[in-house]
Amino acid sequence: MVCMLNINEFRFNSGRLALDLPATVRRRASEPRDVLAPEGASARWLRAAGLSAELLVLNVDQTTRLSQLREAIWKVADAVAAERKMPTAAVDTLNTMAALPLAVPKLDAGSGTVELIADDSFQTALATIARDAIDLFGDPLRTRIKACEQPDCRMLFLDTSRSSRRRWCSMDRCGSRAKGAAFRTRNRQHPHEH
Repeated sequence: MVCMLNINEFRFNSGRLALDLPATVRRRASEPRDVLAPEGASARWLRAAGLSAELLVLNVDQTTRLSQLREAIWKVADAVAAERKMPTAAVDTLNTMAALPLAVPKLDAGSGTVELIADDSFQTALATIARDAIDLFGDPLRTRIKACEQPDCRMLFLDTSRSSRRRWCSMDRCGSRAKGAAFRTRNRQHPHEH
């Protein structure tokens, strides 16, 4: 069986790896759709995110742990974006998963290349994501975490624009939908001005 990679299956436009994981629940504020729910999707996401070179075979416990990390990041990031106190249980989950072992770099003397060696690629992936989340939430940069202004989306992203005025998770998706809706509203209110 050949597994075709759908390049549009996942989005990596939040600005940080840690925020890309919660983005796997689309339209959280209206009709949530978990893109990691289909069989094998969690493993495909880990590979697409650059967290594993090979396609891992994950068991139910592992997919559950990835979902737990995703929801912990969502809860903390949502609280940070809304300037609320970080939820303790979610922070505890991040701290626990960040303590998992990371891959160890191994330098090849002949080629000068570095290979990452991990006893457990899945645990290394969880630790990498959790550590990125902790790094972000513990940094002043956390004040630039925003929720998409499209009411049915609310995807969290890191606003790295100079003016810090980014409003949507993606101009191609939510931004164009919002601008199209505003245009249609203006045309209904003032139909003969064009």
